Amino acid sequence: MSGKRRTQPGPAPVLPEQGASAAEIARRIQRMAYLVRGAAALPMAPAKPKPGQSIAVEQQPGWWVLAQGRLLDPEDFDTREAAREDLLAAVLKAGVLVAENVWVWDETGRAQLVLATLPTLERARRVAERLREKGLNIAVRREMPPAD
Repeated sequence: MSGKRRTQPGPAPVLPEQGASAAEIARRIQRMAYLVRGAAALPMAPAKPKPGQSIAVEQQPGWWVLAQGRLLDPEDFDTREAAREDLLAAVLKAGVLVAENVWVWDETGRAQLVLATLPTLERARRVAERLREKGLNIAVRREMPPAD
């Protein structure tokens, strides 16, 4: 027998339906990338409550892994947008995809983009270290709870 291995054909690729927008296709690709990397903490469907059981779920804030950019003047729209664009370009150049651009403002006065939200400080620190290895300036901060 020759040195070539025979392989079974895999499943046919699933193509986007006709008329799918580029944004929809990009969203699907990003979701697949997160799933492959295991970086996305996708929400699980809540369990059905038993009769008489409360469905209220108390969630503790998690930990943000933030990419930090340059200092900016929050009063100057043009420089703020330029700082955001520069940071986003650096994040993309490092090969990091984010599903949604969530910008954080605090006392540091820097452009900051949430790259991940993780349930424990230990996990956030591990992810932060991997992102620093890609050349990004990274900070870990406590997630701000949503405003009611």
